[in-house]
Amino acid sequence: MLTLTLLALLQAPAPGVAQFVTVHAPVVALTHVQLIDGTGAPARPDQTVILRGDRIEAVGPAASTPVPAGATVLDLAGHTVMPGLVSLHEHTYFGGVRRMTQMSRSGPLLYLAYGVTTAMTAGAQFPYQELNLKRAVDAGVLPGPRFFISGPYLTGGPPRTTTNRIVNTPEDVRRVIAYWAGEGATWFKFGGQVSRAVLRAGIEEAHARGARVTGHLCSVTFTEAAAMGIDALQHGFITASDYVPDKQPDVCPPQNMRIQADVDVSSPEVQARIRAIVAAGAAVVSTLGVYETFVPERARLSPRALELLDPETRKEVEANHAGLAQGGLTVPPRLLAKMMEWERAFVAAGGLLGAGCDPWGTGFLPGLGNLRNYELLVEAGFSPEESVRILTLNGARILGEDGAIGSIAPGKRADLVVIRGDPVRSPATITEVVTVFKDGVGFDSARLRAEAAGRVGIN
Repeated sequence: MLTLTLLALLQAPAPGVAQFVTVHAPVVALTHVQLIDGTGAPARPDQTVILRGDRIEAVGPAASTPVPAGATVLDLAGHTVMPGLVSLHEHTYFGGVRRMTQMSRSGPLLYLAYGVTTAMTAGAQFPYQELNLKRAVDAGVLPGPRFFISGPYLTGGPPRTTTNRIVNTPEDVRRVIAYWAGEGATWFKFGGQVSRAVLRAGIEEAHARGARVTGHLCSVTFTEAAAMGIDALQHGFITASDYVPDKQPDVCPPQNMRIQADVDVSSPEVQARIRAIVAAGAAVVSTLGVYETFVPERARLSPRALELLDPETRKEVEANHAGLAQGGLTVPPRLLAKMMEWERAFVAAGGLLGAGCDPWGTGFLPGLGNLRNYELLVEAGFSPEESVRILTLNGARILGEDGAIGSIAPGKRADLVVIRGDPVRSPATITEVVTVFKDGVGFDSARLRAEAAGRVGIN
């Protein structure tokens, strides 16, 4: 006779997600897998992972790890299992196109389809839509990652027509953060024109309410923000105004930030600032993939991504790509290389590096973009296992959730990605996602992708 606990584990998936579920059993054994556990340890061949309910119960060599009686067994020889991605620069809108739309269905589908089981949104165009989207996913109305919501963009400067919330005084920013924290935002993202006084007050208010702060900064340098206690700095070297000559306090440099292409990352000044950021405890979020799409010599439109766009949005994305070399927002190859070098130096100094996607109208889409980051981190000089750690356990640490997610270990949530092939030897294999487990429920990646096809740009 089944116990009450086992009966609870057998409860059917919610109607909104049931059509995408292929594995749902009280006990599941993933056998004969190559395991990348998220800690940075070397990949281990021929492993067994036991899932019981929403938790990982056991991990070990297939030859010596017993499979519980009655378990659903998946023989995954030729596959790799890694933790679900914990991604830290995500959006539920598709920007960089004239018809900017919310990805209220396609976004969650694609994130989950490509292994993102936890996602922190880095600024919202429509904050209530994001909060309601989180609640819909949590309730099983639609499949998607576990969302951490950041609320509206916060920035400073003169009045203007924008979806950002303009905050120019400490009193104003404290009031705004208090309101949105009450509505359910757990992170807040500051933009490029904020003053130091406002950012400091925002960090203090957020921390007092148990929330955290990130920023795509410009007027405030990385080292200034880190000293104030900011939790995560977005994009890394390319947005750090620390290295711009004659930088004025509280003012974005008038020069194009691409001036950093000529900065010597190995110089004592740059290395000293990296050490200061690390000492202050600020994390950095790598977004190499989206910036690669602005490098004319490297940018490529993914056929997989194009299939996911609605026809009109696809035309605009293709036009953006065709005009890239003539556009004003381009990244020289040497700057992308220096971004990689800076991130290596940051980690070497003891810094905590996570990663995120930042979907954009250059054809960089949720999920696919997150996995492209893996390939670029490997190219940057991190080992495959270190790159997985950046995408998983480091992200969980930045969110303060590493006790529950981010690595494959007994007692943690059963968030896993099953990949056909070996991304250690062939990094491009990372996109061959077959099944994504979130809380022990296995979602079929192909079904999720099929449901999202043609929707980006519509909903």
